[in-house]
Amino acid sequence: MPKKNLLIILTILLFRVGYAQKNEFGFFIGSSGYFGDVGYEKAENTLQHQSAAFGFLYKKNVHDYLSIRTSIKAGKIQATDQWATNPNTVARGLSFESSIIEFNLGIEFNFMKFSIRNRKTTYTPYLFTGISGFMFNPKVMGTNIELQPIGTEGQGTNLPNTSNKYSLTALSLPFGFGYKMNVSKKWSIGFEWIWYASQTDYLDDVSTVYIDPNLLSNEAAQWSNPSDIEIANNKNRGNKNNNDWYNFTGVTFTYKIKNKPKKCPKALRP
Repeated sequence: MPKKNLLIILTILLFRVGYAQKNEFGFFIGSSGYFGDVGYEKAENTLQHQSAAFGFLYKKNVHDYLSIRTSIKAGKIQATDQWATNPNTVARGLSFESSIIEFNLGIEFNFMKFSIRNRKTTYTPYLFTGISGFMFNPKVMGTNIELQPIGTEGQGTNLPNTSNKYSLTALSLPFGFGYKMNVSKKWSIGFEWIWYASQTDYLDDVSTVYIDPNLLSNEAAQWSNPSDIEIANNKNRGNKNNNDWYNFTGVTFTYKIKNKPKKCPKALRP
């Protein structure tokens, strides 16, 4: 095929794709939750203790089956060992709460052709995945006591089996599913559940082992082991081999912003 004809075909295809693209802007209302070293032993039980969350999202629909999506969400995560079923975990007595703000970029894959304007494709289930960056700051539940500066596992003390203080920003890998439907020519509504595999084990300030309380500050010793149980030094306080998770579950409302059609280049006009 002559290069000129191929160039014309590619230009026409790009023109058609550009014309088909539609943007969506909307908001999220729902809840946020956590799964890690504190509280419940099963992830599904975390839905019993979700906190209010909200956010905004933007989509670039590059195809009826595919959208590029970005969003920012804010919520709260929390847990206490009192929610656990294992008596040893309950006796440990740890708890935390943290605000969480995350920004993500990813792709949304529709199982069926979907367009807000197209009344023939009024609904579809979908999958979502991507990458996120987030901020958190664990505190003792019900207080304003920030746990990261204290060093409950000896962080920042240069003691044996300790490390530097963990960062309050991290990356996570989101994946989840949803279901959306048209409610008019401009609006779409959906429900989604997205889990985030965080790349930190300190969402809850719990990861490694107990440090000799005599080597810690009084405050660090108090919140490292808030129970009245005497615990051997270097006994596991958490599971450092498994990072923590968080989720956002809720409803999305998006409004279609139609792009202006791109004019065909003059060279291609009859």
